[in-house]
Amino acid sequence: MTAEATPPEVYESQLERRARRNYKIKAAAGRVLLIVGVLAFWQFASGRLIDAFFVGSPAGVLSVLARDLVDPRFYEDLRVTGIEMGLGYLFGAVGGVALGVLFGRWRLAADIVDPFFAALNSLPRIALAPLLIVWFGIDMASKVVLAATLVFFLTFYCTLEGIRTVDRALIDVARLVGANERQIFRYVMLPGAAAWVISGLKMSLPYALIGVIVGEFLISSVGLGYRLNAYSTSYNTNGTFAMLLVMMALMMVLNAVMALLERYALRWRADANGIPQVV
Repeated sequence: MTAEATPPEVYESQLERRARRNYKIKAAAGRVLLIVGVLAFWQFASGRLIDAFFVGSPAGVLSVLARDLVDPRFYEDLRVTGIEMGLGYLFGAVGGVALGVLFGRWRLAADIVDPFFAALNSLPRIALAPLLIVWFGIDMASKVVLAATLVFFLTFYCTLEGIRTVDRALIDVARLVGANERQIFRYVMLPGAAAWVISGLKMSLPYALIGVIVGEFLISSVGLGYRLNAYSTSYNTNGTFAMLLVMMALMMVLNAVMALLERYALRWRADANGIPQVV
């Protein structure tokens, strides 16, 4: 098929796909160059420009990682932290989304509890950690609750705002065509608030890990937070950076999974050519 015979819409969509592919390649190459440049400068500066005691070195961090990755206790720490984070995220997200939907549809209840929720959300979680340990013990429960409190408020407020900002005209049109309240909620309000809900779920994901790490850092005998605390209190800079790198890698994987879920949940959002929009 010649270029002249190609429909303009198809030709433009092919150009857009090619431009997006080229852009992604350039972005990936830029990231690789940035990482290589930072690591090279870090390795050069360690012991030359800056005392290695304060900044460690990439070679030292890799040495600690190589030792930890063959240690069975590291995988036990990773497993415990993963379970605590998963449970905390699940409980906080479900509770936040459920209450956000409820109060989004029940304005009076939302206005009643709003100042109390705002006051609770303003409390620093690190101040609550000792109380949670007293209430729930030093085992897994206190870390799960701490993570859940961080996740809950983010998902709650995002869901609440998403429900409230649904286009009222769409709701009115649905009522005109005979839709009942359940159908309006399912087919109009939930899709309209989906982007807000997913944004809340994405933003709260790192906070689930933060809550678990803080709890393990304060009192625990297992977990990545405990391992991080052990390295930092023994002034092992390379070990501290190694654990931070593990946490960053964990969050990158989870964010990639969340991005795939977001793309699937919002697959109905497309441009005029039927190509999914870049979020």
